[in-house]
Amino acid sequence: MISTINYQSISMNILICGPKNDYPLAKICVASIRHYYPTIPIYYLKDELAGTFDTTELERYWDVKILEYPIKQFGLSAAKIFFYTDERFKGQQFFVLDCDIVMIGRLLDQSWLLDAATWDVIVTPEPGTDPYSPYFTKTYFDTRRAENTNPFYYYPGYSFNCGQLFYKGGLLKKSDLDPFFDFDKFPFWKDRDIFPLVDQSVFNFLFPVLNKRDGMKLLAHNYMVWSENKEDQKKISLENVISGNDHPLLIHWAGALRTPLISRMTRPDILNYFENYYYSKIPMGKTKRLLRRSFYEANYLAVKLYLSLKKLLKQQA
Repeated sequence: MISTINYQSISMNILICGPKNDYPLAKICVASIRHYYPTIPIYYLKDELAGTFDTTELERYWDVKILEYPIKQFGLSAAKIFFYTDERFKGQQFFVLDCDIVMIGRLLDQSWLLDAATWDVIVTPEPGTDPYSPYFTKTYFDTRRAENTNPFYYYPGYSFNCGQLFYKGGLLKKSDLDPFFDFDKFPFWKDRDIFPLVDQSVFNFLFPVLNKRDGMKLLAHNYMVWSENKEDQKKISLENVISGNDHPLLIHWAGALRTPLISRMTRPDILNYFENYYYSKIPMGKTKRLLRRSFYEANYLAVKLYLSLKKLLKQQA
């Protein structure tokens, strides 16, 4: 039986999904949200495929509730599909995020978001990609095949990453996902040769179909910047991030280096600020942060040494 949560009638909820390896980044993500929105409901959906992990600290000191399903091990964004088709949340507004994301301003105050009647899903667009290019086929799906096999599919003029979505709960039905996803059999995703990047491939195809066929209100707004986009990052100062007034955005590290050793990641100043904020609310936070960083550093060096020795032995063989 699915555990229940007493959801209130509120304007927005946030759901963060992630595995054990990304949990240190999830803490930073939560801290960044709480910096601007101290009371907004935040829920965490754990993927335990890579191992179990304790979220007591996040629950107790950061008021994060755990969303649970009978299945605990998902992989490849499958956890989010169980949420997207969960009818308990029908009509409620959610901001669904991956762990490797930080909020850098008061994004949830934007006028285009506050009028809930105008949207069912809001994506952040990546315009300009040729939908018939080999890149698009590899990253999303074969557009010509989609157009020939489904009369409702159309290219909306952009593609989008699925690590961040504004979503009306209960919008997607299991019948919508049945062609792509087996809810009863791991590893869940079907037709990976056609839809290689799981939810990203499927949703870039399915959302335009549902928009044209069923009238699903699909909107696109620029609310995310890539961590590795140097031009965008030049415009973002830590001072303005702290004030929250100038950058109603997210930074997403998808495809970039992601590690608990945040000094090795892009924009360590922003990550450090929110990590410090996280530990400021935890008893003995400074000590815990120091011990965990020491552990991560030792683990990193051990793995690096192991790989170097393995390479050396292979060369000598």
